Amino acid sequence: MLLTLSMGTAIGILPFAIYRMIHNDWSVAILDIIVSFFMLGIYSYVYQTDKVKNAGVVLVIAALLANVISFHLKGISQVYWVYPAMMFAYFITQPLRAVLINSIMLLFYIPKLVVTHESVSTATVIITIIVTNIFAYLFASGLRKQEKKLIKLASEDYLTGAGNRRSLSNHLENLHAVLKNHDKTASIMLIDLDHFKNVNDMYGHIKGDDVLVTISNNLRTFCNECSKLFRFGGEEFLLVCQNVDIDFAFDKAEELREYIKRQNIVEGIELTISIGVAEYIKEESISDWIHRVDLALYQAKNEGRDRVIKG
Repeated sequence: MLLTLSMGTAIGILPFAIYRMIHNDWSVAILDIIVSFFMLGIYSYVYQTDKVKNAGVVLVIAALLANVISFHLKGISQVYWVYPAMMFAYFITQPLRAVLINSIMLLFYIPKLVVTHESVSTATVIITIIVTNIFAYLFASGLRKQEKKLIKLASEDYLTGAGNRRSLSNHLENLHAVLKNHDKTASIMLIDLDHFKNVNDMYGHIKGDDVLVTISNNLRTFCNECSKLFRFGGEEFLLVCQNVDIDFAFDKAEELREYIKRQNIVEGIELTISIGVAEYIKEESISDWIHRVDLALYQAKNEGRDRVIKG
């Protein structure tokens, strides 16, 4: 969305810049050209870095600043562009942040409105801007809440709270795009509970579900801001570790294996885990990457379980 808006704005402004140059309206024409190139800069930044959060805020501020400057250069006829510009903020950044940015920008409009417009019209413009922001905030806030609920329902495993296969697929596709286009690395750990069937046979499936939740919570303690946990299926979990090479991932997996072994999660059963670890190889497909870590896990289980194998 940010890429589309930045490129669309850059292309959309250029005809106005050309029109104004033809009519010798150089001040606003130069402003249009600056904004257009600035939008192209944002497009390039987001495309190359995949960082959209800060770029979105910068895009909103740039759009509003351009509107303020245009308003001061061309007068009251430009004030009506403030409505779409401020609405635009609520779709790009968080509602509270949009309120703050729009409130600051409004302060730049008020002095000129007071000086150049009659009091009733000035009050009308200010009030309608405020009302527009109130409705936009309420709508955007409600939309964000619904979006979070839907994302959670669609992306989390209902039992363990770990990511589900759908969110794993999306996460790996996004990560794969980054790994292919940039000089970065990542590793994955495929974790399987050894002899988990014994838990269900001895204590029942409800206890088995409790064990899966406990294991998931324990695995999550090993996650940081660059790693994410997913339930791969049954009693298998996949830990995706961004910016982590195979050696570090292997050491971390060994720590994890020892940690789970010490927990004594199920009385009467020594619950252990087997782990396969694989680092991404340049130009490798996601399916090949998963296949390698799956083979590593298979080898770990064949060699007696309760161990870590590199894929």
